[in-house]
Amino acid sequence: MKREEAISVLKELLDNCSGLDGHYLELSPSSTSSTIGGYQIIIHKALDEKTRNCIQAILTKHQLVYQTGSLWKTKHSINKAEPDTFIIYKHLEKPSFK
Repeated sequence: MKREEAISVLKELLDNCSGLDGHYLELSPSSTSSTIGGYQIIIHKALDEKTRNCIQAILTKHQLVYQTGSLWKTKHSINKAEPDTFIIYKHLEKPSFK
């Protein structure tokens, strides 16, 4: 996602999800094949159900998705994500050919 969109989503997460604070959030350049450049938001914290539901509502509104960090580990990763890491990104839609 674009930097401005990522910052907007970060602000919305902080304003609406009481289980989050800025110490656990990171905005970083995207490094996955599921995104087109841009930025991703990383949450380094175990989340309770209420916070996850709040995050999911905001992500749905912005058409974003997230994965837990444990699914993103590869043998080539320099910074391996911990199991309690959530990575928020904009999913790359496959073009439809008609």
